[in-house]
Amino acid sequence: MARRKTKARSIYVTKEPDWKALRLVEGVEEQKKAFDSCEYFTRTEISSKKKVEAAKKWIKENSEWDKDEIKIILANPDWAFSSSSAYFIFFKIGYMPETTMNHLLKRKEEWIKRGRVCLKEKQEKAELKKSKPVISIQDRMKMQINDICAEFEYFIDQLIDGEKTVKQFDPYKMMMVYQPEIKGPHAKLIKQDFEKQYAEAQEVKAWKDADIKEAYAHMDAKMRKAFVEVFEKINTACDTIIQTKATTRRARKPKARSKEDIVKKMKYQINDSELGIASIHPTEVVNANELWVYNTKTRKVGVYHARNKDPRNMGRDGITVKGTTIQDFCEESSMQKTLRKPKEQINNWTGKAKTKFAKAFEELTTTGIKMNGRMNDNTIILQAF
Repeated sequence: MARRKTKARSIYVTKEPDWKALRLVEGVEEQKKAFDSCEYFTRTEISSKKKVEAAKKWIKENSEWDKDEIKIILANPDWAFSSSSAYFIFFKIGYMPETTMNHLLKRKEEWIKRGRVCLKEKQEKAELKKSKPVISIQDRMKMQINDICAEFEYFIDQLIDGEKTVKQFDPYKMMMVYQPEIKGPHAKLIKQDFEKQYAEAQEVKAWKDADIKEAYAHMDAKMRKAFVEVFEKINTACDTIIQTKATTRRARKPKARSKEDIVKKMKYQINDSELGIASIHPTEVVNANELWVYNTKTRKVGVYHARNKDPRNMGRDGITVKGTTIQDFCEESSMQKTLRKPKEQINNWTGKAKTKFAKAFEELTTTGIKMNGRMNDNTIILQAF
């Protein structure tokens, strides 16, 4: 027996406004009432992070303020923008009452004043940073390995004095527990640091050079062998770390772009009051398996079918957007047809019944034309499945 589909549960406690319906509201008073009705939901349910992002976006793209002023204002800390819900509501419904706009203009001077202070502090910190001596990465790593190298040197001295044996020396274990962590580049530096001593220890073991015999006369054959084994252990331990770190190094994953960022340049028509239709939010287009659009200028209703579908809604495959163009759709099955009487027919492509959309499209007798992927200011985004 087939399972009944259950309605998806809202992630919010407060009921979410019908953004699509609110986009269609006209008239100054009506729009003000509609705007104010969203205030409580936005204030209680939308995170400060999202409200800050919306505020900065509005200031950059919609305020029409002077570029230098915008730069100063955006220097403010995030908390300066987090208290207002107006910007988030604006991007959801497409308008902002004049009274709200006037209130934001009053805050402008406050933002500029605080922004100048923030920029001055930032500049002072940058100048202070410049005045400090810059330590190269190489020098910083050498400083980090000083202590472990000193521990190895101390053990070698104890070995020569007869206080320790080679079996007691485990440089790999010593490096594994050392803080900060010994990584591949550190291990290379440690190996280089003992390179000359290792070469000399090999000469000691060979016991051929007259100067070496004089300098190490206090060592017997057993000690000379142990002396070179210490450096061999250091080399082996360093090589092991270099090889292990190189093998286990993970490839950096590219940072996933947000849906908002993907569609930020996308062109579309917010609503058409004559037909009584409005676009869904453009972020719903990303990863959709099926997308329905209507061009109010050419009177064409069209459908895009994804080339590779995303049946489990995993955020992979499906339709994508690049700039103002729909991408990754099947060119063979994605079609558009002209509506002869849009006012009478357009209601066939409203709501969320996927089969209703397809059936109405099949019943159209006008000639089908392949979709080209281009979006413009006359395109209503009807629905995405």
